[in-house]
Amino acid sequence: MADLDNLLAQQEWQAADQVTQALLLQSVQQTQESYLSPLALAQIPCSLLHQLNYRWQSASQGWFGFAKQQAIYTSSAQSDTHRFCQQVGWLMVDLKPLAFLKFYEFLNFSLKSPEGHLPALWYWQTSWAESLRSGGFGTGRGGAFADPSTLDAMMLRLSRCSLQE
Repeated sequence: MADLDNLLAQQEWQAADQVTQALLLQSVQQTQESYLSPLALAQIPCSLLHQLNYRWQSASQGWFGFAKQQAIYTSSAQSDTHRFCQQVGWLMVDLKPLAFLKFYEFLNFSLKSPEGHLPALWYWQTSWAESLRSGGFGTGRGGAFADPSTLDAMMLRLSRCSLQE
């Protein structure tokens, strides 16, 4: 966690997001994979989510963090993945009913991004096959349609862990 603390203190948001992803993967013994499935998300220890959320919120003065994402998700009509992705600034193209997610490298890794924009890699990393299935060219979620099952799984886990802003 010391590495994460240092990166967050220096506002190295992208590197901090990558370390956060590694900690999440490690917590569910998924170090061979680079992505978290909905099943894996359901197994992340609450204590880790609380620790990570606290660090992200403290470093960003409440702008980022899992609890911020959960609050946005809850206020954006829980089943509306499109609206959530729009509010946190994850959409590249928004032509209702079609919407495509930004490539990870095009996210805004600064405090000028929308609230709840980060951490994001937990959502972006996906299997090659899942990426292709959703239109992401095998490169994660970039250019793909949003995935409600992954988002819903994380938000359910956050709710069960009682994360609060």
